[in-house]
Amino acid sequence: MSTSITARRYLDKQDIPYSVVPCPIDSRGKSQNKSSGIPAAAVARAIMLKDASGLVMAVIPVTHRLNLDALNRLLHRRLRPAEKLDYQSVFADCTPGVLPALGEAYGFETIIDDSLLDQDFVFVASGNSGELLRMTGEDFQNLHSNAWYGNVFSHIADRTELRGSENNDNAPADNHATQGQTGMSSVANMRQRIEQITNLPPMPSLAQRIIQLNANPYAHANDLAKLVEKDPSLAAQIIRYAQSPLYGYQGKIASIRQAISRVLGYDMVMNIALGVAAARPFKIQHDGPLGLMAFWRHATYSATLCQSLCDLIPRQDRPRPGTAYLAGLLHNFGFLLLGHSFPKEFTLLHDAVMREPNTPVVELEQRLLGVTHCEIGAWLMEAWNMPAEIITVQKEHHNIDYTGPFANYVHLVTLVDSLLKGHEMGDADSEALPASILSSLGLKEEDLYKALEHTIESHEELDSMARQLVA
Repeated sequence: MSTSITARRYLDKQDIPYSVVPCPIDSRGKSQNKSSGIPAAAVARAIMLKDASGLVMAVIPVTHRLNLDALNRLLHRRLRPAEKLDYQSVFADCTPGVLPALGEAYGFETIIDDSLLDQDFVFVASGNSGELLRMTGEDFQNLHSNAWYGNVFSHIADRTELRGSENNDNAPADNHATQGQTGMSSVANMRQRIEQITNLPPMPSLAQRIIQLNANPYAHANDLAKLVEKDPSLAAQIIRYAQSPLYGYQGKIASIRQAISRVLGYDMVMNIALGVAAARPFKIQHDGPLGLMAFWRHATYSATLCQSLCDLIPRQDRPRPGTAYLAGLLHNFGFLLLGHSFPKEFTLLHDAVMREPNTPVVELEQRLLGVTHCEIGAWLMEAWNMPAEIITVQKEHHNIDYTGPFANYVHLVTLVDSLLKGHEMGDADSEALPASILSSLGLKEEDLYKALEHTIESHEELDSMARQLVA
């Protein structure tokens, strides 16, 4: 059987260029031809689900497993695996069991794991079991303009999960996502295991393009706006942020260009976009003190407060507001890497935080893992060639005695963490404000609490932004 007529007609109608290539990867993400050059993470897998409202197509990389419980929580639905009888007539022009991941071509509501958007090229089943359709990641997104995107309803599958799905082509996932308890012996060599990683998660392509643009001395606001506007979700988040009461702008912001020129400025938009793009592919559990919701809520408040406090610091010691925002947004990135790459160890730490909420998290990390999220985050930032300020903040933000390079950024983030601790956000050891840091930055406590109050007053906008980043 050749390429699906429905898929071919849809691509032609949308004027999307594509090519047909041999399929080197089976439905479990296992390479059958290692010389093909096709990364498994770029191959899209379609999973059919249903509820009382009808059929839904979930599209995830073949390397991943769908977490149906997480998806239902996000969508407030009761989706369950569809039976082949529910949809086989729709795919009558396809080899049995081969479902092209082009939901809108077949008229299905579609939900897409947005890690696919970070791929230069995306590969989908052609309808023939021996072929894939190759298209750019941008074209793949354009084909799904009405799709719902998210990054918390699937996770990279381990070998056990893959074996468990071998007899079910439409197996949706580890529905309960139970991690299991990990004994101390399995984490005794945690540091060595992380240090021996040779394939740290690559920097997302959008983040790479943002860094390249930032390094271009001839780049201007229109270049940045065009880049951000290619990601509708990111663009919407930046526009929402520009319209928040934090800036007091009374006019209407209808485009990224206006957000840059009228409110936020080039540097701030650059750093917001970089932070969001860098963190988007990382998938950890949704709930709990170290979960994705807690991470992004703390990150958005921290970034906003870091930016606000810059104006209060004497000019000679003042951090750049855009870089300060990025430092606040990403300073706990180590939690994301730990949860994404070492889910069992992350669960062990998370459970310990639940049991001992008054014990400093770095103390628990040293006890259970032998390494802290500060170190883990710094290793990844170094691998990604992120700015030196960001790497230093990753490494030192729990060190109140730090006096080395970029100490003003470290001290600023440390103060913000202490301020937010009083509002049950973040992982600061204490909500007390270190006098030495206040002195080094030339700040007064009363000014800090006024800035904190102003930030908390914008909780509706910041909480909404956090929810958008989780979705």
